[in-house]
Amino acid sequence: MIKYSLRENLLTADPDDCMAQVVDAQVYTQEDVNREIIKRGSSLTEADIVAYQKLEQEVYKEIVANGGHINTPLINTSFSISGVFKNPADSFDKSRHAIKLNVNAGNALKEAASQAKAQKTEAASTDPYITTVTDKVTGDSATIKAGSIMEITGSRLRFDAADSEQGVFALTAAGEVRCETVIENKPARLLVMLPASVETGEFTVEVRTKIDSSRKTGKTLKTGRFGKTLTAVAGA
Repeated sequence: MIKYSLRENLLTADPDDCMAQVVDAQVYTQEDVNREIIKRGSSLTEADIVAYQKLEQEVYKEIVANGGHINTPLINTSFSISGVFKNPADSFDKSRHAIKLNVNAGNALKEAASQAKAQKTEAASTDPYITTVTDKVTGDSATIKAGSIMEITGSRLRFDAADSEQGVFALTAAGEVRCETVIENKPARLLVMLPASVETGEFTVEVRTKIDSSRKTGKTLKTGRFGKTLTAVAGA
């Protein structure tokens, strides 16, 4: 059963429509899969299964490394190359081009997915939800320059900039820094300056607000932390 809840749809102009978000999905590791195989009465031991899987992984890696495509009931792979070639005589250059491995579900997994059922659960959290964080100047979504403008997209992001408890905070190993310079403050998008005082290295972004779903200011401070770790670098 696929459990889902609904949240604000940021891809359309309609302020009322929603999009589904899958929640509470159980994650199965390789060890979990091995145990499931054994539970089905397989005569193979766990050591046999692990040995086979290791050999299978090595074969898959060799096929991919040699530029081959894999087509099995579980997965289908292919390659694509990104980047611009200057002219017909130009050749692949790692500094300008990149090889991308495309992985899609095979027929067995596609059939299984078509048989899965969906179940709606309670409404999603009313906390701020961050979808992306990007350096607005460089367009980088992994590295942010100190002193640069961060574009934060998501939902329920708007906050009262006059309240020091609310806002966008950069959480680093040395502590947290509030982004005092706010350029745009909307429910679906924020533009703030990452302070030049933020130390270089890994950090996470957190939005804190007291504005509720009815867009009124309440007493409860709600927080939403970005799920990816970013890297702060010194500005130019």
